[in-house]
Amino acid sequence: MIVLNYHQLVEDSPSNAWCLTHEAFDAHLALCGDMLISPQTFIDRCTHPNADHNREILLTFDDGFLSDYTHVYNRYVTAGRIPGFMSFIPVDFVGAAGRMNWAMIEEISRGGGVIGSHGMAHADLTTVSDVELDRELKVSKSMLEDRLGKEVPLFAFPYGRFSRRVWDAALRVGYTHLFTIQLGYHRGFEPFLYSRLCLTNSMDTEYMRQHLLDPDTKRGLAWKLSTKLGLYKPLMHRRYR
Repeated sequence: MIVLNYHQLVEDSPSNAWCLTHEAFDAHLALCGDMLISPQTFIDRCTHPNADHNREILLTFDDGFLSDYTHVYNRYVTAGRIPGFMSFIPVDFVGAAGRMNWAMIEEISRGGGVIGSHGMAHADLTTVSDVELDRELKVSKSMLEDRLGKEVPLFAFPYGRFSRRVWDAALRVGYTHLFTIQLGYHRGFEPFLYSRLCLTNSMDTEYMRQHLLDPDTKRGLAWKLSTKLGLYKPLMHRRYR
């Protein structure tokens, strides 16, 4: 499976590299076609790493931007044009300018989206104290679960940054699926880590086409060589020990 990661969608004139236009998103969806799967399908199947699901694509969105609700949910999910998506919420940002409020998040959760945590204040979790790390993980999870009335087992690392300390803490408080923004297929070097392609507006339609054909095509020589020699996983364990 391939996991795509978006942030804010706008009509035109993106304000930063991670902000894409509606037109660009439409072009991506056209390339994905009938390969798009629902979040629940992903969750059900991703525990079987040997299964052949390479032609399946999951959509995820970070930071709780208003466009998750106004564009992705209202335009695509309610019309049946996509089978759902994951939305990762930094809880302290809920209701801020340009961000979804609780009513929108709750509606998405009821209507085909799956809500995950993105921490409290979008902090780099590799740099915070143990106390702050526990708050970012545990309090955000608890607040989302209280509002949604269901378990929240999904967490996306802010900025894609993680360490063994961070993922051990996330697993301890009850998260089961942890998302980063490395290139490649969904499976990371640990069974609970999931890689995503973080889309920027410098990645044109041809870039997306190539990624969907071969998600590993943009990886560097070091990754390719270490993978070929069977060294990638032990090297990553050494890096994050």
